[in-house]
Amino acid sequence: LNSLTSITDQQAESLSTVRNLELNSLTTITDQQVESLSKVEVYLSLNGLTSITDEQAEILSGVSDLSLNGLTTITDQQAESLGKVEVYLSLNGLTSITDTQAESLSNGEYGLSLRGLTSITDKQAERLGKVKHLDLDGLTSLSDKQAQHLSKAKALRLAEHLQPLIDKYKKQ
Repeated sequence: LNSLTSITDQQAESLSTVRNLELNSLTTITDQQVESLSKVEVYLSLNGLTSITDEQAEILSGVSDLSLNGLTTITDQQAESLGKVEVYLSLNGLTSITDTQAESLSNGEYGLSLRGLTSITDKQAERLGKVKHLDLDGLTSLSDKQAQHLSKAKALRLAEHLQPLIDKYKKQ
């Protein structure tokens, strides 16, 4: 199904009964389709979408494991909604986030993947360090303060050259 660039409302309703669904070639989606697809039981991947509405983000927040790697920006409202995803949220297309968005995205006790970020602020690191399973593999550098905050994550994935700095604080 990954090659589908569009679907009908009826197709979305039919697909909503599966446990895992990847529709990574979809470039647009209607509210009705989002409503249907949000019923997917476990994993939903819509990596072809480059934008969603605030309402669609709220509807998608009910999906347990959600991948929206095509999004390059999100609003604060979308971050607040998507922060409710229970198990795992992947937003690897984001290249920057605000402090407010970092706070919203770190509210859940789930996993969070933000591999597109190349830098973060101290405040963002403090917020993101609360996430249990965190993937920030795109970061190119870290300050000591950021490493100290991020070392609190139960599982943290970073570029290999940053790991010794994290290990320094994990041992303390």
